[in-house]
Amino acid sequence: MGLVFSKQFVTVFLLIILVLVWSSVWSLFRIAMEAIPPLSFRVIIGLPAFLLLLILGYKKVKTVKIPKNNIKSLLLISFFNVTLWQILMLYGITMLGGGRAAVLTYTMPVWATIFAAIFRYEKINFSIIVSLILGMIGIFFLSIEINIFENIFGFLITLSAGLSWAIGTMIVKYGGIKSDGLVVAGWQQLIGIIPIIPFALYYDLNNFGDIELKHVLIIFYGIFFSSAYTYWAYFTVLQKFSVNITSISVMTVPVLAVLIDYLLIDFPFSTLDLLALIFIISGIYIAATKPFNKRLKNIIKLSKR
Repeated sequence: MGLVFSKQFVTVFLLIILVLVWSSVWSLFRIAMEAIPPLSFRVIIGLPAFLLLLILGYKKVKTVKIPKNNIKSLLLISFFNVTLWQILMLYGITMLGGGRAAVLTYTMPVWATIFAAIFRYEKINFSIIVSLILGMIGIFFLSIEINIFENIFGFLITLSAGLSWAIGTMIVKYGGIKSDGLVVAGWQQLIGIIPIIPFALYYDLNNFGDIELKHVLIIFYGIFFSSAYTYWAYFTVLQKFSVNITSISVMTVPVLAVLIDYLLIDFPFSTLDLLALIFIISGIYIAATKPFNKRLKNIIKLSKR
């Protein structure tokens, strides 16, 4: 019993740190990309992260091999969760800013939950439905506050990043990959970055600005936390929790991203931001609380009598 509780506690802790790191990168990456073009920035972070993840994976399981029957899923995950998602997300940050990009990208839980229901991988219970509604209301409030429709192209790019991430999430959860999460995340980094390299070399070489210490520190943060830790932790959490609970938990990221924007660059925090925070946190509480789900079922049963 104690061991089970300990494992659950560790998984929850990993998820909390994962959310905090993801919340911080939006503002930090925007600062870094003032001097480093988006494609090159992703390559600079991703290549060292690939090596770090494989080293850690080898120490853990004594191999970095991926079974042949996992290669197809790995290629798909690499494309949707690294190549496509990262390109769309980074350009979204440059077009809309960190907070705006976070809000739109984190429509991912909606797409992931819809896909899970359509393909019958998971059942959609009452608490999940209510929590999704509350979460999306919160994201809607944030969208109003930041006037998201001022940049339609940036809006579509960043929303597509959320869709790509949702597809990758479903493949991670149901693609049948049995290898260690660190090893998978490492190869995913390399495979996902390879298609980006030629574009970075062609478009970015003459577009670098003056690189300062803060940019270098953000690069190291991106390597060790944003890339290495988050990919490993995300695989680990998905293996323990349902895609619904995992997706809804990370819905706190856009709210925290806006708060971090406020703290770092004096981004305004308004009444709509507060309402978004209340709705999204409420949605997460409902999704993770079994008593609420039972009470809701009882209410529906009574209404049918």
